[in-house]
Amino acid sequence: MRNSQLFIVLCLSTAIVLSACKKEVDKPADQQETTEDNSPPIGGATAVFRDTVSVKDGEVTITYAKSDACYPSNEIFSFTASAAGIPAGAKYVWEFGDGKSLTGTTVRNMYRNPATYTIILQIKNAADVLIHKASVSVKALGQQVTPTAIFSSALPDINYLNNMTFTSRSTVPTGTIVDHLWDWADGTTNNSSNSFMPKNFPKVPEDKTYNVKLIVSANSGCKDTASLNVFVPASYNISGNFTAEQFDACTNEYFVFTPTATGVPAGAVYTWDFADATGLVTGSPVKKQFTYQNDYDVKMTITLKGKIIYQTHKPVRAFGQNIKPKALMLKNVVSSTSTKEIWAFYSQSNIPHGYLTGYRWEMPFNRVDDNFNTIVEQEYTKAATPTNYSVLLIVTSNTGCKDTAVANITVPAK
Repeated sequence: MRNSQLFIVLCLSTAIVLSACKKEVDKPADQQETTEDNSPPIGGATAVFRDTVSVKDGEVTITYAKSDACYPSNEIFSFTASAAGIPAGAKYVWEFGDGKSLTGTTVRNMYRNPATYTIILQIKNAADVLIHKASVSVKALGQQVTPTAIFSSALPDINYLNNMTFTSRSTVPTGTIVDHLWDWADGTTNNSSNSFMPKNFPKVPEDKTYNVKLIVSANSGCKDTASLNVFVPASYNISGNFTAEQFDACTNEYFVFTPTATGVPAGAVYTWDFADATGLVTGSPVKKQFTYQNDYDVKMTITLKGKIIYQTHKPVRAFGQNIKPKALMLKNVVSSTSTKEIWAFYSQSNIPHGYLTGYRWEMPFNRVDDNFNTIVEQEYTKAATPTNYSVLLIVTSNTGCKDTAVANITVPAK
């Protein structure tokens, strides 16, 4: 009796097991029970996955996708496995190749470092017996692969205000920067793997501010943009100088300064520094009197809207005022006899500014003395009647100005 009861219990148990296995096998694949994702919520619910790839390894299909690696996102991989005939209670054990592992039909993983990783999936039944094993390789970019764009500008030569240099100091925590795209905001761009870039902005007759942009790209494909307002002053193709025309040098000397520079824009202002401590003068042309003799380094400055756009200078020799000499002389009889008389003539000439460089005596009887003598004598023969004579003194200054004095004498009769 006891053996009969035992036989009946064993038969019922076997029937139940066989019934359960048969039911699981007959269940369609898309209706199989799914184990919940036990992985932590990496990346939160906002992670957007794309570029889905399916890889079949034996009886197992692994489907994976990843989210964008560029800021503000993080690169997160999502893995899902499917296979036919998986018994209830089966476990999906994932090893991600970076030392981490998770269990679930759908799991996520975040790789810190860039590399190619091999993911191994083991499907085990409730008794921890391996049913299937599959693997897939993925290429991860890693974390913090978005660059930070930053750059500066410099003016290497003050004489060329439109020629500038730009230096990128952009960085990326993971990976390398592979490209610099410069947008100069003047209709031109430049690509370079170098961080240094010279730029010659167009020469235009107005001040310009360019919103220069730098777009840097990392080897991850991530980009960042920085911008900087760069001021470039107006450029003018100005050349030439000015004329200094002298008038009335010996009486009331003055100069007229006239610009001859070309390429000067309309509205420009001319300012003159005559280097004689009298201050600046504005105008075109301008009239100027110098008080003293000197060589003056006259400077002409051209400004537009308060900014200097051109300067030039040259020396101007001025004689100054009161430079004409005054010819004066004294005369007296040195000796007199019944037949002859000797006269002496003395220069008393002077000059307010400058100095005398020549004395010319024009005497009677075609005698000329220009040997820089300040005293001359002349002998006269007495005639039957008194005789009148004239003596001329012509003095010359260092400026070339002259003056004449005349002395009239009468030689008595013998």
